[in-house]
Formats: sequence, structure tokens, C-alpha cells
Amino acid sequence: MKKAEPRTSKTTANGMRKHIEKYLQSIAPGILGVEKMAPLMIHKMTPGSYNLNFHISVDRKEFIFRVNIDQQSGLCKQAEYEYNTLKFLEGHGLAPYVYHLDDTRRHFEFDILIEQYLEGPHLLLDKPHVTQVAALLAKLHSLNHHGFNFIAWQDPLKDTFEFVQHDIAHYKIRRTAEKKIIARSERALEEFGLRTLTSDLAFHADCLNHTDVGCDNFIRTPQGLRMIDWEKPRVDDCSYDLSCFLSEPAQLWCSPHVLDAENRESFIEEYARASGKNLELLRKKIRIREPMVSLHWILWGATKLCDLREKRTSPELVEAHEEKIYRYERVANPENIERLIERC
Repeated sequence: MKKAEPRTSKTTANGMRKHIEKYLQSIAPGILGVEKMAPLMIHKMTPGSYNLNFHISVDRKEFIFRVNIDQQSGLCKQAEYEYNTLKFLEGHGLAPYVYHLDDTRRHFEFDILIEQYLEGPHLLLDKPHVTQVAALLAKLHSLNHHGFNFIAWQDPLKDTFEFVQHDIAHYKIRRTAEKKIIARSERALEEFGLRTLTSDLAFHADCLNHTDVGCDNFIRTPQGLRMIDWEKPRVDDCSYDLSCFLSEPAQLWCSPHVLDAENRESFIEEYARASGKNLELLRKKIRIREPMVSLHWILWGATKLCDLREKRTSPELVEAHEEKIYRYERVANPENIERLIERC
């Protein structure tokens, strides 16, 4: 693939750092739970697919300064939604503590969040970590979400099918879309549609799902496993998060390796044990829903490649996306769709 012309630079990043320093010096120390706004240090920037995340320290306390560039959820108030979610999750040992939201855009062109910095490595796809993920998701799915204004998919199986249907329609109109991916995706969707129409399984929108359950979104802290990037949580059937974690394309986004059959089964069994849900019913739900979640991931990667080729990527994120081209290509490989069809 021809590399897109970079539209951001170290100068831009340095300019953002200076802007952050100036902003932090203008807010009250109590907002961050510190006595004074010094010493102030910006350690590094870690760009995500939709955000710029700066690891900072203020008065020797560490934070993530999150600059929300694009709206992953499609909400106009993306940062506020994430902030409210993190407030809801406080005290449950699932997510970082959130300190501050600024969506006035008086100081920045974008919305910002300041949240707790979590120390530790990301998740590995091995048995001890896989069972920890199962226990964490069971805990998340057990929370009482009623009374909170979360997005909900009221008909989870149908909504998943329509979600992927939209992914294909959106990808097809892209100027640099690959015909092979379009053809195989439409063929896969036909298979999924038949299974969806003939399924007698009951999927219920009864628990809060993270919906982006990739290894990159887990941090192994000294206090235990935590999840980050709560941009698009949703009330759904638990099978969405389970299918996302077990999705090979989702795993390929984070790793060149995927879970083997034994570890997949260990994950489902541990989730059933921790949640008290019926093991065989979980297996059946995952079997019908996981291929659609996987196709969504493939089309997401393929669309991000189109964004770069067509120079549609937000200027602030171009460099980060260019560095991840090999990951997008690994996810968007048409052979991944063939494997989905073969398993139907």
C-alpha cells in the first residue's frame, strides 16, 4: 500500500504538549486530588485509533490526559458518555478512576478527559490471563445498570446483523475498497443471515458490555486486571463481549497469534462458572454471534486502510495509523473472511 502523506508532525505533538502544560497550570489542584500543580511532567504520548493519550504526572501523581479526536461511538457527546461510564464503574475494580471532563472546547479544539494512569503490561493470550478476563467480564455483566442512560441494543442478534450489514454498505462506497473483501463479506453475511433468521436462541439486552474487548484494552495492574477505553459501552446480551474476546480478527489486532481451542474453552467455562450462566447456552450463543462480530472487525480494519489511502484520517492521527498499517492489514486479510464462511 502506498504510504499516505503525513499530515501531523513532531512539531504538532510538541505544540500539543505545551498546550496541555498551559491548560493544567490553569486548573485548580483539587480537581486532580493534588496539593499543587507542580512538578508537572509529560512522560509520553500513546496515540490510539481515535484519541491522543498523554501519560503525565502532576505533583508526583500520575494521570492519562486523553484528547478525544474522533467519535468512535458516533455520539456527539462521546467524552461525556465515557466520563459518565467511568463514574458509574467507580469502586468496582474494573476501570480507571476519572478526574475531569472538559467538553467546552474553549481551551482545546477537542474534548478532553483526565483519568487515572494504570501501571502495568497489557494482556497476554494464555490460560491464566484468559480466565482472569472471564472473571472480570462476569463481574462487569453482573452490575445493575438500570437508571443509567447507556446505549442499548434491544434485539441483540438482529442488531448485530444490521450493524455488519451497515459496515459492508459503508465499505462498498469507498473509492479504494477491495473487491475481494466486498464479495467475501457479502457472501458471509448471507450465511449469517440464514443462521440469524432460523435461530431460536433468546438474546437479551440485560447487562452492560464494554464492546471493545481486545488485549490492548486490558492492563495487568498490581491491584488486578483492569479495562480501559470505555468509549462505547452498551447494554446488550453478554455474548457480545464474549464473542469479541474470542474473535480471531480482534485477537489479530493485538497479536500475531490467536487463542487455541483449549484456551477458548477455558475462557467460556470460567465465564459460565463465575457468572452462573448455562455453559451450553453460552457456547451456542457465541457460535452464532462470534462470526458477525469477527466480520465487523475485518471491515473496521479494511475501512481504516481506505481512510489512509484516501487521506480521510484525522490529521492528528495519521502518524499513529500509519504505524499500525501492518495491524490493519493483518485484521483485514480476506482469508479471515473465508475462515468465517468455512465455520458456518
